[in-house]
Amino acid sequence: MRRLAALLVALALIVPTAARAATLEVTSTQESGPDSLGAAILEAETGDTIELGPGEFLLTNGEYLVAKGLTLRGAGADATTIIPSGAGDALEDPAVTVVDATEAEPLQAEDEGSSGLETKVQIVALIGTLALFVLVLDLVRRRRLAERYALLWMFASAALLVLAVWRGGLDVIANAMGVEEPANAIFILAFGVAFLLLLNFSVVTTRLSEETKILAQESARLEQELRAARGETPHGNGASAPAAEQPERERSDAHGS
Repeated sequence: MRRLAALLVALALIVPTAARAATLEVTSTQESGPDSLGAAILEAETGDTIELGPGEFLLTNGEYLVAKGLTLRGAGADATTIIPSGAGDALEDPAVTVVDATEAEPLQAEDEGSSGLETKVQIVALIGTLALFVLVLDLVRRRRLAERYALLWMFASAALLVLAVWRGGLDVIANAMGVEEPANAIFILAFGVAFLLLLNFSVVTTRLSEETKILAQESARLEQELRAARGETPHGNGASAPAAEQPERERSDAHGS
């Protein structure tokens, strides 16, 4: 009796699980609409199986396909073809299972235009970096920029030149920083460099202010010593007169009285 009860409990646990895993059939090869692959992915529950007939099926809603862990079952590798509308990352995810179907090359028609745009951006970046490099050299030649700051700006120009030539450099930096978008990584680096520059300028300004204060005090002390060496005594208005003139003025004041 105990074994029978345990068997019934196991069956009770297995049957609902099997009931939850349903099978949906796709009969339309359209991108969207009733009985399409995209609609079936939205309609399916976690762990369901989607059966595809012969033909070419455009895969959309790939994020839902991964999140639900669905299985795509075709009518044969030679009969069913799945065409990813994006980069094809959804079909390569471990949560997704593809059986008896062929994965075609992803549709990335927009990449042609973006490639041309990237080339233009790269050319503009190269021109801007070279212009900055020439400007720094010209400022150094005219003694408008100190050498230590010139080395800093030349290093920054060289780094920008490397990133402009090496397209994958931003991706490597973004991955190392744990940032998803390379553009965000370059902005973070730019803010970091700007922060370091401001901190350096603050330190230099503070040091120059202290040096100016010390120089003013030294100048006042040297002026006082020079007056004492000349025998000058300060007047009430801050001016000074030779000490030899003091008795003569006192005698003239006495005669006048």
